[in-house]
Amino acid sequence: MKDAQRLTPFSFVVITTALFWASSATAVEALFDSSSVLELSIHAPFSRLDRSSEGHGSVEGRIELQDGVSIPVTLSRYGLSRLQMCTTPPLKVDIGDEDSRGTPFEGIRSVRLVPPCLTEASFDRYILLEYLVYRSWAIIGEPAVGVRLVSCRFQDSEKPAHYSIGLSFLMEDIGEAAARHGRTWLDIETQSVPDLKPEQCAVFALFQFMVGNTDWSAVASAAGERCCHNVAVFGAEDDPHNLLLPFDFDQSGLVNAPYAAPNRQLPIRFVTQRIYRGFCLHNAEVPAAVAVFNAKRPELEDLFNDEGLPDKKARKRAWKYIESFYDTINHPRKLEKKILCACR
Repeated sequence: MKDAQRLTPFSFVVITTALFWASSATAVEALFDSSSVLELSIHAPFSRLDRSSEGHGSVEGRIELQDGVSIPVTLSRYGLSRLQMCTTPPLKVDIGDEDSRGTPFEGIRSVRLVPPCLTEASFDRYILLEYLVYRSWAIIGEPAVGVRLVSCRFQDSEKPAHYSIGLSFLMEDIGEAAARHGRTWLDIETQSVPDLKPEQCAVFALFQFMVGNTDWSAVASAAGERCCHNVAVFGAEDDPHNLLLPFDFDQSGLVNAPYAAPNRQLPIRFVTQRIYRGFCLHNAEVPAAVAVFNAKRPELEDLFNDEGLPDKKARKRAWKYIESFYDTINHPRKLEKKILCACR
């Protein structure tokens, strides 16, 4: 990894990472290490943030917890495809240090909030399934972001009669996740396959195949965007290879959102059809990656069978989808044809 790719001089990164992680480790555990559904409401002028609003400005609002505690926040929308397709945009939530003391958000400066694409109750299912994809990656590989399922009431502060209630999930800020893992989120335009850690990249690519996700790139992004497409790249001074953190899974086959569609350049018609997009350079690492998935299978199954989570029927269908993945990777001829011979 070249020095020119770094966001800051490494000596500064080490100091700021150590200071931040010392102050925020407890907060991350409090908010993201629980699998219980957090109940809260958000009051803000949401009509100023819908997809028809001009610009990407921010608005002031507040989070109200179930115990009545109110936390002032600043909200701004983010993302690309969901801004175009969804009536409710994903939100970046900035929190003041002093405002969050004594709450699950203590020590956390920023989180992302992913709401249902549409306000129909059926879209709660897709939020739950995308949340489970994030949780699955945290079981299988590292680095990962923390996520927390929330039951959220969105109350428009300027239009009291306008509100919606549904599932959403909070996602740890990617830069803070990099610091927690002792790495730097690199601000680069592209990278090459040899820049990647072979063992981690093989697990990463197999995971994307497991959840039926093709909406990613490990080496490039759209012009002017930070590398890479739906993938964050983490680097470290003492490691010549970069690590990949996947995010944004609403186009995956496991989620199977109504608006999801594969890239027309791919030889599949539906997102539920799997296609392996790993690199041939990492084929030697595939058997070890398969062993990782087999070792983690009981933990994954427990996740999808967690009775503390809603929509048992959706979770059961999703697990059957994952079982078909295990059938592929543990069948020598299928592994050869669909993985090893399908690499790029």
